[in-house]
Amino acid sequence: MMSRISQDLAYSPSHFARDFEATLARQAAAGRDLIARHQPIALQVGDAPAACFNLFMPEVSNPRPLMVFIHGGYWQELDNTSTDFLAERYLARGMAFASLGYGLAPHNAIDTMIDQCVQGLAVAYRALTDNGGVGPILLGGHSAGAQLAYWVAKRSQLPIKQLLLVSGVYDLTPLVTTYINEPLGLTPAKAHALSPQFAELDHLPPSQVVIAEHDPPTFRQQGIDFVTALRAANVQTELIDLPGCDHFDVLEYL
Repeated sequence: MMSRISQDLAYSPSHFARDFEATLARQAAAGRDLIARHQPIALQVGDAPAACFNLFMPEVSNPRPLMVFIHGGYWQELDNTSTDFLAERYLARGMAFASLGYGLAPHNAIDTMIDQCVQGLAVAYRALTDNGGVGPILLGGHSAGAQLAYWVAKRSQLPIKQLLLVSGVYDLTPLVTTYINEPLGLTPAKAHALSPQFAELDHLPPSQVVIAEHDPPTFRQQGIDFVTALRAANVQTELIDLPGCDHFDVLEYL
């Protein structure tokens, strides 16, 4: 049995990353630079201040494909602006991009975050519908955001063409006895119920599951195990193992 210290380290992506603070600062700066050049539409979901997002619109006026991306941070850190930098590559392909935000723990439960993200996707869809139309919808998430993206795909009434799940957490049960759970307050039963690994996987859209070479080994194994479960449920799934990157800079290698 792992000690508490060992278990904490096993689920600490920053412990395995090269310089996560520099990576996050670089990505945030790239997002600010993009906003200075390409002003997004700022949209709000309900009354929670953090449940908001930036919707980046491409120059084309015809119906646009939409990528909605959910940030990570173990459900307790970061905000939607941390993924704004990703919009540049989608705009270059004529796609709209929404950097989805949600209220964080301890003030928000994970179920509330899921509801906010489902609503956020609907708000982004309506905004595009009112501005030239919507093409195919792609949904992505990083780390904790990958867990949220799974539940959005299951609960949303909108047709999602593809899932992009990056360095995700698909089994929350090992987190219950770590530092991560202190603001979350998950019981073993609740962690199991919120884990995509143990949920219904049928009828999911085709999925790409990404793991990074320098992700924590626990994260890499979770990604591999989730791909196995998806394939067993006959979900079209691709496992992408990206070399030379860690849990934080992996988004720059997609």
